[in-house]
Amino acid sequence: MKEGSSEGGLRRFVADYRRLRLAEGLASADPRYGRQLPYRDLTGRNAGLWRIRALHYAILRGCLALLPGARRVLDLGAGNGWLARRLAGGHQVTALDVDATDTGLGALDDPRVGRVRADLEALPLAAASFDVVIAAAALHYAVELPRALAEIARVLRPGGVFLLADSPFYADAVARHRAWQRTLTYYTEAGVPHLAGRYRGLTRPELDGCDLFRFVTLSPGVAPWAALKRRPAGARLPVLLGWKR
Repeated sequence: MKEGSSEGGLRRFVADYRRLRLAEGLASADPRYGRQLPYRDLTGRNAGLWRIRALHYAILRGCLALLPGARRVLDLGAGNGWLARRLAGGHQVTALDVDATDTGLGALDDPRVGRVRADLEALPLAAASFDVVIAAAALHYAVELPRALAEIARVLRPGGVFLLADSPFYADAVARHRAWQRTLTYYTEAGVPHLAGRYRGLTRPELDGCDLFRFVTLSPGVAPWAALKRRPAGARLPVLLGWKR
């Protein structure tokens, strides 16, 4: 198995990723933190990034409102569950993430939302059990993208919809690899180089080459690193809709 795919590897990933995100201000053990997102960043350190995600949340909500029969929703890579909590008023929502700590699913105390601890590439969910799957800032953590996409397609009903947002997309594989090298350097300097093994940027051709979905662009996205103020430009954060074929 690749590092991070075993249970022990996942525990290590969660523990180190949690520590890094707390240090970056991209997570908080304060239970109020997730309840304010995406409109207010209680850490006060990543307001620009959350403005982008608030815009994309509005696009996702608008899309859900227009989709017929979009009742059962899976929030894939839900983190602290802020998105699942906000969607729960009008949808039957399940939040799934590998992190069950107080910065992950443990922060989600809304009884309207189901919680599942699992990896993106091995969903312990029944086939055709969701109308919509949303992956917001999550799909780029799949070690094996084709396997993750196959799992998403499996749990979607026929004609279901996959909404993808806030994952970094690069112009081509070369640009993606250069960005990964910068990411590896960043993680190495932070003392957690193994995290780079579960981080990969995406390219549109690899998604369009997947025969499981037909993707259309809802928003071309913006460059995220200016908001984070620590990484070079080169990626964009689009919002895509994938119709299950």
